[in-house]
Amino acid sequence: MNANQMLGYLDDQRQAIEALIAELDEVQVAFNAQYDDFKASHDKQLEDLAGRIYDRLCPTSTENHTAVPAELRTAIDERLPAELQAIQERRQKVRDEYLPQRQAAADSLLQQAQTELGKLRTLNPQLNDREEELKQEKAQLEARLAELNAGIAQKSRGLGVVRHFRWLFSADRERQRIIGQLEVINPALQKVRQEWEQKRDEVELNQAQFQRQWQLESIAVARLQSELDQLDDEAHRESLARRRAITYAIDHRKAPVRSLDPALDAALQAMVALNIQTDDYHAGLASVGGMIGLLRGILSGLEAIRKSVEGIKHEQEMHSAYLPELDFRISDEVQAFNQQWPSLARLFEDEQTIGASPAEFTNAVEPVLDSSLSEAKIEVMFGSLGTSIEQATERWG
Repeated sequence: MNANQMLGYLDDQRQAIEALIAELDEVQVAFNAQYDDFKASHDKQLEDLAGRIYDRLCPTSTENHTAVPAELRTAIDERLPAELQAIQERRQKVRDEYLPQRQAAADSLLQQAQTELGKLRTLNPQLNDREEELKQEKAQLEARLAELNAGIAQKSRGLGVVRHFRWLFSADRERQRIIGQLEVINPALQKVRQEWEQKRDEVELNQAQFQRQWQLESIAVARLQSELDQLDDEAHRESLARRRAITYAIDHRKAPVRSLDPALDAALQAMVALNIQTDDYHAGLASVGGMIGLLRGILSGLEAIRKSVEGIKHEQEMHSAYLPELDFRISDEVQAFNQQWPSLARLFEDEQTIGASPAEFTNAVEPVLDSSLSEAKIEVMFGSLGTSIEQATERWG
């Protein structure tokens, strides 16, 4: 095939892979949506079951603790030291780091608010004095202007213009000078007032923000202090550690355990099934994410190949007088590799069904990743395309 046909072939493969990625994107969305619902149900049942087991195992319980399978009790006891250690570390972090940091942040916000208010209080008399000075100067100028206007009006009557010409000329010059000064004072006075209003509005806005942030920090401080008060109580730490050890043990249980209590036995078996399903969801999400990443990598490689073909095509067109026509040969390995995209896309069309069956999806994807989309097959495909480019330009010598 010539260069244009080769570019068309590469474009067809890009579109086919993009269509497959679009199908897998929908599968991923379905997985995430259904997993969120499943996780909420799983966590609720986990919390309820952990509470029932705690009630049976706590020292003050009057219920028969042997209803909790011995194997599970052993797992809980083995986990207990790690939970106690984690709680002790949390206690130290809250006391020595988190609480002081939050308290310091709250104190800093309060200090910033007070500092800004102090600056506003300092600015207020300064601007007020400046305003009073300008108002007094304005009043003096207006009084003098009124005096001049009255004098000019009086001395301009009749022949007064002739008799008082020099005075009128001087008075008019002074009058114009005063008018000019008033034209400067009025904006200056307005500017002082605006500066005060702007600064006041700015401080009020900042004070509101400081108040909101301080409240959030204060709430965080209160919560951390409450947590620390509880963690300082040894009995509370023991109780919390046991609850967490119970939750960990039943959340990580994958093999069935039997209980003499029929209701507890049923809940334990249901929890084991949910734990296994959780692993299936994790594997399914990892599989779909891994496959999408792999396909995007193939797309990137094909785009690099396409740019190489475009460059060769451009060079051939520039020197067509003495460079022979390009002839690309697509190998059987490349053809076979790229024929799988439509069938794979059809395999993942029903994203809702797939999203509800993560284990089936993983079982369907793993053989594909191990065979037709294996690293060896991908290397062979790209290696063969590279060879096709080399062979197409061999005649250029």
